[in-house]
Amino acid sequence: MENSTLMKPYTILVNGQFPVHPFPLDILHNSRTIICTDGSANSLIDKGINPNVIIGDMDSLLIDNKIFSGQLIKDSNQENTDIEKAFEWSIKNKIKTINVLGASQKREDHSMGNLCLLSKYCDLLNLTYVTDYFSITCHEGNKIFSSFNNQLVSILPVEHIQHISTENLKYNLSDEELPISSRGISNRSLNDNFSINSSSKIWVFRSHPE
Repeated sequence: MENSTLMKPYTILVNGQFPVHPFPLDILHNSRTIICTDGSANSLIDKGINPNVIIGDMDSLLIDNKIFSGQLIKDSNQENTDIEKAFEWSIKNKIKTINVLGASQKREDHSMGNLCLLSKYCDLLNLTYVTDYFSITCHEGNKIFSSFNNQLVSILPVEHIQHISTENLKYNLSDEELPISSRGISNRSLNDNFSINSSSKIWVFRSHPE
């Protein structure tokens, strides 16, 4: 059953680099439900914002539990990360569309691991990772993306792509293969939208408006 006290829009704040760009900060400030993974609650509360939910193994949480009035969900399972615990909890609570902040980590291995989790959960959740530089999503099949002229767009394959086509990008692909490489980095949108049709999963990076 969905938790009736939680309201859209939903944001998960991961204990990585706290956003400073106006785009992710606007998302954070306009969120009606903020789910923190463990120690990210420390940074959020330091900014004067109280989370609605804190989930994780609580090994880095410093807040006073007597003061915190939201939901504290301790999960000591060491087989998955705190962000994965937040995704699983969201699925159980029938939360579908989530912005994820702080997924760009201070350690590169954590950042790569979080991208892998994006590809793992994108079929179950409508996830957008929002960093200080990009909105990052993962897809397969045909999708139209909202955009703006000259938006920086990078396309990276999760695995070797046998067939991929694009429209309204400066460098279009026409039913081509896209191996795991840097070939899809630093394209540009030509309009207020572009489309990608891919036979397998891709990560799509879209820059923020300046």
